[in-house]
Amino acid sequence: MKRQGQGLVEFALALPLVLFLVMAIADFGRILLIYAELAGGVREALRYAMVNAPSGTLKQDQWNAFCYGAMLDQLKATLVLSPKSALIPQQTYFVYFEPFRYDTNRFDTPVLCPPTGKNFVLKREDRIVVEVRVRTSPVTPLIQAILPQVQIQYRAGRTLFPPDGVYFGPSQLPNP
Repeated sequence: MKRQGQGLVEFALALPLVLFLVMAIADFGRILLIYAELAGGVREALRYAMVNAPSGTLKQDQWNAFCYGAMLDQLKATLVLSPKSALIPQQTYFVYFEPFRYDTNRFDTPVLCPPTGKNFVLKREDRIVVEVRVRTSPVTPLIQAILPQVQIQYRAGRTLFPPDGVYFGPSQLPNP
């Protein structure tokens, strides 16, 4: 019995499986990186919104500039792998305001930004929510055949602070 070609046959049988695993790991890592950069971009957009939140009644073009101009620019500045053209307001990029109700101590129905037909004013306890949905496809053709597209969605929100900053009064916690 000749065993000279046994190693070569085993290598030929194992190589496609190993290559598939390596490419699947690389594609998964790329999708995870896109998710992480979207998360960072949403945080940057929220940070901008918190610092530059409008305090009075705004006109429609001012709301548009706030919701889809400056905040979207902050988000796009952080993107490396995601195409910047993929972020389309009202389709893949959404900004909501969640008004806080003092009578129920809960957030009210979200208002899509820019609010239309209302004299909407942000209050101190209102929350700004940014949601992003991006579709991407794996780079490897074999992985593409199995999983043609992946939708990555990230949503985060922050509550507005008063313009004069955080209240530094006595602590509400009991003494240790």
